[in-house]
Amino acid sequence: MTTPHPVPDDLRLLPSPDHILYRLPPRMSPYRAELEQLILDWADRYGLVDGPRARQRLADTHLGELIARCYPHLRAERLAPLAGWFTWAFVIDDLYDGCESAEAIGHTRATLRMLAALSLRSGEPSPARDVPPLAVELAEVWRRLAVQQSLEWQMRFITHMGQFLDAFRYEAVNREHRHVPSVGGYTQLRRASGGITPSLDLLEYAAGLEVPSLFHESEQLRTMVNKAADVVVWVNDVLSLKKELVLGEVTNGVLAVSRELCCGIQDAIDHVYRRVARDIDAFLRAEESLTTLCGTWHGLREADRVAISAFTDGMKAWMRGNLEWALSSHRYLEVDTLRLTNNPALLNPRAGLNPSPTPTATEQTGDPR
Repeated sequence: MTTPHPVPDDLRLLPSPDHILYRLPPRMSPYRAELEQLILDWADRYGLVDGPRARQRLADTHLGELIARCYPHLRAERLAPLAGWFTWAFVIDDLYDGCESAEAIGHTRATLRMLAALSLRSGEPSPARDVPPLAVELAEVWRRLAVQQSLEWQMRFITHMGQFLDAFRYEAVNREHRHVPSVGGYTQLRRASGGITPSLDLLEYAAGLEVPSLFHESEQLRTMVNKAADVVVWVNDVLSLKKELVLGEVTNGVLAVSRELCCGIQDAIDHVYRRVARDIDAFLRAEESLTTLCGTWHGLREADRVAISAFTDGMKAWMRGNLEWALSSHRYLEVDTLRLTNNPALLNPRAGLNPSPTPTATEQTGDPR
């Protein structure tokens, strides 16, 4: 069992008013309301939440707002698959957070089932027979995503999804043994466990614009992706700190800093925000270098430049949007133990749950696209 940590009453969780994070402009897609409904539709169709209270918590999480803030170039015809992926990601995250150990939830088998749902043969749906609901839902999301994307993008996304799933095991081990990781190890683990790398991949899907594959391997863009990812997950760790202290979570960047520097929680928070400022500065310097590289790259098409610009813009939107969203999401405002689900049958078909989807109100008038 996890043991709650004491929660100081006077923690300052927001960055200072002059923090560089506030220089990144807030964004908002016009599709927020549609996204909020699609999130609930996906959860209802596949039975992914534990009853009315959990469904209300999902609604109060405002995932539609998160998507709207972080995907400024989102195209209308791509709302549903994006909403489906975020529904899946938040449900599976809550499910793992509530488990005592990776073995107890059948992690290895569950990971194989999830990865099997991601077929490189785009447009070919995975069979739903004897497959748990989370895998069935992911297969449907992937069917809609992959048909629009290049093979290179699919391979990159699947790699990041595998890392996301694998990170759950390490976090579960940390919880089981009450182990607070080192800052260095935590930094690498958190990029994967936060689900931010596939989330950044989805910027290209949302906009319908793919960055040339070769540029993804450039030093500049790799730096930008890593720094944007770090900003999102470290800020998330601060804003979710009170809830995670109540839940007895140990894999949190603030706790890692506090342990390694032998300092108090508030000092650790301040240290994290200084780190975030350095990461944003490194992102902006890499962006300048990338602009120079693009200007001297013979053969780079105008469409490629537009895609790179949109991807860069999206990463900035993610860094600022994550902060703005967390300020209104009950996922962090409500300091309690309520999760979207504690049902292992969503991952393990042997629990006897029928994974057959049921139609939602939206689907009675037409499948959301």
